[in-house]
Amino acid sequence: MGRNLWRWSALLLGAFILGGLLMPNLKVTWQQPTAVAVDTPPPFSAEPLPAEEIYARAAQIAGPSVVNIDTERSVRVRGFFFEDEFSPRRTQRVAGSGSGVIVSADGDILTNEHVVAGADTIRVTLADGRRFEGRVLGADTSTDVALVKITGEKLPVAKLGSAKTLVPGQLAVAIGNPIGLRFTVTHGIISALGRPLSLGERVYENLVQTDCAISPGNSGGALADRQGRVVGINTLVSEAANGVGFAIPIETAMRILGELRKYGKVKRPWTGLYVGPVSRNIQAYFGLPNDDGAVVEGVVRGSPADEAGMRRYDIVMEIG
Repeated sequence: MGRNLWRWSALLLGAFILGGLLMPNLKVTWQQPTAVAVDTPPPFSAEPLPAEEIYARAAQIAGPSVVNIDTERSVRVRGFFFEDEFSPRRTQRVAGSGSGVIVSADGDILTNEHVVAGADTIRVTLADGRRFEGRVLGADTSTDVALVKITGEKLPVAKLGSAKTLVPGQLAVAIGNPIGLRFTVTHGIISALGRPLSLGERVYENLVQTDCAISPGNSGGALADRQGRVVGINTLVSEAANGVGFAIPIETAMRILGELRKYGKVKRPWTGLYVGPVSRNIQAYFGLPNDDGAVVEGVVRGSPADEAGMRRYDIVMEIG
């Protein structure tokens, strides 16, 4: 009995040590479809469609301008069980995928910043099968908009609509590459407008809410109206409920794209002021009639506020 107990204990100890050595390096992957068979017809046919095929006609118009974006980046990975901070750095290549929309004939592509963040390799695939190397000309973390550039001829350019004219209940289609399933079309309606949302460093303003099925990989793809005009860039999906997705209005995305094209980043106003509320003690000390305004708690040296002569403990009563 004692010998059997010792044998089982040795086996368990060996399994524990072996698991500690192997498990950090064990990786299970699911290969997503990444190519279309040669004899597969193009995803968006140019054949005329009857008027009642509302969704198909919208996808036929908007679809060719939607691209698949495959990315790769290097990340540090944990090594063996006893690895410490002094061990040599080990990296592995991590693949990602998303979508984008061609918005100019010279190869400007709108997508989400989180689709291309940290990527050192970007491959863009068009609906007609052509492939290009892409490069990021600029990205804005706050609004989650990025500009990717490709160089090619006869690129299909999206027809742009306006999110300002949308009405809740209006028909819509979403086109993208969910979970690696390239050039997928889903349909639904515009559920709501003007949805604000904050997520970490990102501040999404006036998002378009839709019940079109949106999944990982759809990010950066097109939300189009029934005329096939792109009215939004699909960005988020709620994990708490089904049928709750969000898109950046096309006006916002194009405004950010203009900044990225010109400067490579978004220039935002900055005063260099640190301010706080006017407390009762401050009101009494300065003899103020009320607690309106803000007290300057600090000024960054060399900032616009510093150059304008503002100093600590100034009281800002109005901005002209």
